[in-house]
Amino acid sequence: MAVGAAAALLAAVGAPAWAAPGPSVTTPYPAVVVGPGETVTFELTVSAPGRQRVDLAVRDVPKGWRAVLRGGGFVIDGVMTDPDQPPAVELEVEVPPDAAPGRYGLEVVGSSATGTDVLRIDLRVSRGAQGGVALTTDSPRLAGPADSTFTFDLQLRNDTPRDATFDLGGAGPPGWLVDVRPVGEQLATSIRVGGGESESVQVEVDPPDDTVAGRYSVLVRAAGGGLSARAELVVEITGNYELVFTTPDERLSADVGAGGTTTVVMVVRNTGTAPLADLRFDADPPTDWTVRFVPERIPQVAPGDSAQVRVLITPSGDAVAGDYIVRLSARNDQVSEDVDLRTTVRTSGLWGFVGIALILAALGGLWWVFQRYGRR
Repeated sequence: MAVGAAAALLAAVGAPAWAAPGPSVTTPYPAVVVGPGETVTFELTVSAPGRQRVDLAVRDVPKGWRAVLRGGGFVIDGVMTDPDQPPAVELEVEVPPDAAPGRYGLEVVGSSATGTDVLRIDLRVSRGAQGGVALTTDSPRLAGPADSTFTFDLQLRNDTPRDATFDLGGAGPPGWLVDVRPVGEQLATSIRVGGGESESVQVEVDPPDDTVAGRYSVLVRAAGGGLSARAELVVEITGNYELVFTTPDERLSADVGAGGTTTVVMVVRNTGTAPLADLRFDADPPTDWTVRFVPERIPQVAPGDSAQVRVLITPSGDAVAGDYIVRLSARNDQVSEDVDLRTTVRTSGLWGFVGIALILAALGGLWWVFQRYGRR
């Protein structure tokens, strides 16, 4: 009877409703001591039941401070959770150099369709905590053509009193390959640096071969033990200089007449990634032939563009019928291209008539001689 009464009471009050668990945002070190001007990195774990999107945001950032969420080489605003492989997320906090000693805080908020979680981060600024880590190089800028591989030598300095292992990474423009590793290691992606010591790091940057000339930034990062360092490198692409010199239909042959002028149209195509400036033309014709170019120079051909030049070929007046080679050249201070144009000299039809006329005249002369003297 008592059991029945209890059941009736629960039915009247209503059983508790069980909501689906929401997302969780955690970090192993939510409270750290930093010095003015330092950058500290918090490794975050974002989880949720099953696969679902969790939007992330940072709020209550102290004035003058900078807080950025990163993942997969990007600045992010959210993640897709995976119970088997949680996404790697980092919170990067830059403390301004003029930050006064004291306690500061901010919050990381993770929101999904099933709920919201708030992670409180506490930072105590102390001038005695200054030190941190730094990535430096004597040559932060390199220049060369797009088909080059650019190698930077950096030093990772750990000015804290404790040893730390740092994960290395780099990011460049889309399609660029950025390989960051300890010097002497081919496969390592992390490096251990003792407190107060430094280690050498090598960065290899391989841009796509068709990268257009210009300046590009590459970001290198080292993070571990709640600390991080960044270095911005600059690669200046001077471009590849390549050209194709041919006819519009790519047939390098022409018919010319002895003593007359024939015009052949040639095309200059810029197949490189840098502009071709001040293109000049030259020819190596047979003896007593003349070759002129119109125009004689082309100021510039942009990458992917083309320009035409007319070649005026005049064989010598006594050139006999047959095939001849005229070598044509297009060049500037960076690149040149030579082509052999096969020219066929064909005799004029007028000379055929002249020959027939001479033969007929000779035959007529012989007939006259026979008529006049043949009977004697």
